[in-house]
Amino acid sequence: MKGVVSKLLLAIYLLSATPFNQLLKLPVLVVHFHEHQHRDATTSFFSFIYHHYAINHADDGDTDRDQQLPFQSHDDCGSFQIPFYLFPTFEPLVPHITFLQAEKPSFYSDSHLLATYLSAIWQPPQRA
Repeated sequence: MKGVVSKLLLAIYLLSATPFNQLLKLPVLVVHFHEHQHRDATTSFFSFIYHHYAINHADDGDTDRDQQLPFQSHDDCGSFQIPFYLFPTFEPLVPHITFLQAEKPSFYSDSHLLATYLSAIWQPPQRA
């Protein structure tokens, strides 16, 4: 189900916010090509495309029809978005600063005690 929904949303986006909506005009291209072939049977598809897209062809009496072809006219495509945020409560972000008190210097070291205590672990077992 997620795949179907994601493909549907992708199609809606591509057809509404990008030039892919011009692909919906492909049937008009085919019909207009047949109209040109009806007028001149020697017209090939590539010469038709060259005539309508590669050169700035002169007015041949069907300018309105030419403007209906894909990628011939610019459609004004706009989008309007409204940001909608849900914040149940507003709490300002205030940094909490904690001051640590400096320790007083000490000249006493118990590192030798710790080493003697740990070395006592490795003594052989004694009879009880």
